[in-house]
Amino acid sequence: MPKPTIQDEPLPGAKERLLEAATDIFGRYGYDTATTRMIAREAHVNIAAIPYYFNGKEGLYFAVIDHIVGLVLRQVQPIIAIVSASSFSGPDAKEKATSLLEQFLAGIVGFMIGSPEAHRVARIVLREQLDPSAAFDRIFAGFMEAALDTLTTLIQVISENDSERTAKIRAMTLIGQVLIFRVARETVVRGLAMKGYTRIETAEIQNIIIEQTRSLMAALQSH
Repeated sequence: MPKPTIQDEPLPGAKERLLEAATDIFGRYGYDTATTRMIAREAHVNIAAIPYYFNGKEGLYFAVIDHIVGLVLRQVQPIIAIVSASSFSGPDAKEKATSLLEQFLAGIVGFMIGSPEAHRVARIVLREQLDPSAAFDRIFAGFMEAALDTLTTLIQVISENDSERTAKIRAMTLIGQVLIFRVARETVVRGLAMKGYTRIETAEIQNIIIEQTRSLMAALQSH
C-alpha cells in the first residue's frame, strides 16, 4: 500500500508538533476517546500528516510512548550504565552504592516533580498502569525494568542480607515515595500551601526524600 502523501509541503516541525499535541490529547482523554482529528487540530497540522508520519493513530500513540521512554531515560541512563559496569567490590562499595542510589532518586525527583514535562508524561503512564495496553510493554522494557533492576542491585550491595525479591520490593517503595508527589499533586500542593512545585519546593521535597532514603539504607546496614 503506497504511503499517504500530503498535497502541500508540511510546515517545519509538523511531526514534532503532532507528538506534543498527541501527548496532551492521549493523556487527557485516553487512547480510545482521543481522535486523530483532535490531535491534528491541537497541533495545527493537516490531519493527513498523521498517516504520513506515523501510519495512523496507533503508530502515533506508540511514537508518544517511545518519546516518553526517551525523556525518562535521559534522566536515569547514566546511573544505570554506571551500576551495570560496576563490580562493587572493595571497602567503599556500600558508600558508592548509597551515593549512586541518591543520585538516581534525585534525577527521578527532578524529572517527575520538577520538570514541565512531568504532568503530561505521568497522565499517560498512569493510564497504562491502570489499564495496560500493548504500549505498556514498551514502557516497562524501555525504562521501568532497568530502573528497578538498578535500584535492586544498589540495595543488595548496601544491605547484603536482602534477597533479590526483598530488595526489589524496597526499590518499589523508594520510587513510590517520589511518585506520590506526582499522582497526588493536588493534595500535596493544597495541603502544604505550595505554589505548584517551584524550584525551591522541589528541592525541599528532594531533600526529605534523600534524608528518608539515607535513614533506611543506614538501618539496612546495621542489620
